[in-house]
Amino acid sequence: MTFDAPQPGRLNITIVAANPFEFDSRFLRSATSLAADGHRLRILGWSAPGLPAEEELAPGVLLTRLDIDRRISNALAPLPGALRRGLCRLIGLDADTQVLPPDAPRGLDRLRHPLRRLLEMVANARRAGPWAGAVVEAAPETDVFHAQSLIVLPVVREAARRLGGRFVYDVADYHTEAARLARMPWIVRETVRRRERDWARDASAFLAVSEPVADLVVRRWGVPRPTVLWNCPPAWRPDQPGIVESDRIREATGVEPERPIVLYQGGFSVDRGVEELVAAATEPRLMELGAAVVFMGYGRLESFIAEAVSAHPGRIYLLPAVRPDDLMPWTASADVSFVGQPPRTLNQRMNLPNKLFESIMAGVPVVVSEGNEQCRLTREEGIGVCVDIDDPAAVAAACADLLAQPPDARRALRVHCREVALDRYTWDHTAVGLIELYRKLARETLPADGRSIRAGASPRAGASPRAEASSLDDASALRDDMPAPVRSVRGGGEEA
Repeated sequence: MTFDAPQPGRLNITIVAANPFEFDSRFLRSATSLAADGHRLRILGWSAPGLPAEEELAPGVLLTRLDIDRRISNALAPLPGALRRGLCRLIGLDADTQVLPPDAPRGLDRLRHPLRRLLEMVANARRAGPWAGAVVEAAPETDVFHAQSLIVLPVVREAARRLGGRFVYDVADYHTEAARLARMPWIVRETVRRRERDWARDASAFLAVSEPVADLVVRRWGVPRPTVLWNCPPAWRPDQPGIVESDRIREATGVEPERPIVLYQGGFSVDRGVEELVAAATEPRLMELGAAVVFMGYGRLESFIAEAVSAHPGRIYLLPAVRPDDLMPWTASADVSFVGQPPRTLNQRMNLPNKLFESIMAGVPVVVSEGNEQCRLTREEGIGVCVDIDDPAAVAAACADLLAQPPDARRALRVHCREVALDRYTWDHTAVGLIELYRKLARETLPADGRSIRAGASPRAGASPRAEASSLDDASALRDDMPAPVRSVRGGGEEA
């Protein structure tokens, strides 16, 4: 499958994703906007069963899925296969496993779990070279690579080096302060932080998911301030600014018209509030209202939610994820959106998730966690309530308080959410910075040899002096205004 070259003065851009690219709304929106501006976009994701090797996602946006061997046991190469399998059995790991399960280890298995985590990290590091080779082979025409996760950063850096191109680092999550990595021993975290900083300093430009993330990147890496790119959806039905009626969820679940719906949409990972909402579903406040708690998405906790559905039929429901371009009618059919995301890591306290902006665009008020950037925005805009996510009764009460308001007040809040979203939080509004960033990169090219990009990566032009303060000092600067992490209901976990 081929498509046209970029328009004059535009670039060949390749986005490298660490997933099969089914539901990656931020990447898809970025690609579509840049293609509409005349750039030629290629997305390289991972292969997965049942998904085509190539497909055109939008005019000028081609997706190619690469066969990348992601088995954790590859960390043991070049040992013979039989020996690898034997060592994997000793540490309780299936030799074909690609991702460690989210469940916390129990009993004596807790002694083996650090070895599995170490093996996973080594496998990720060793994968970068072959992955970069596959990227270069699939997209040799690339002028600028684009990555938004730590695991992809060394891949695009190496691919750009081999092709004499450049790369952009989109800090959609601050991974060294997120998920399981944030709970690793200090020496491991500090080693990874320094590697990320050194890799990132070779980027030609940066994006960040929020203002606090942008501030932290400047302080820790000593680079120009990233362009802030919020996770906003496109304006949905802007010609209909009031409530958009929808019954998608009721039609799919059979929930009766008189019963209110509390929706969680997105990734089913620990430290997202999934377990806490399951616990809240059977709290008296929500039971009294007959509320249906609906989970719509995918991820590692899907089996946990399925068990809860079996244990509480007619109370908890599970629906599959839907594509980003079909999401809004589903969201609009809920009465309250549970965004969750407890502030257990620095990344969670700084982040602004997709579901926050998607919910208010659909006209659905939100329940979010206290003590983070999304709570600040929620209170500032008056679009919902903040709550202690670790208290299921408090979660149930917050949802019930929104649901129990008089009908006129509920409608007024939904209209307000839509107005706020359409006025300030649309993709067209936030993508202006993304488009200008790539136009600037295109203007900086030197096409003397016929290529768009000069040889070699563009090193940190205009970068501020390197910040020499320790990572721990940087983190504490943000923690002064944010609460300390709290423990998960199920213990441990990870973000996206």
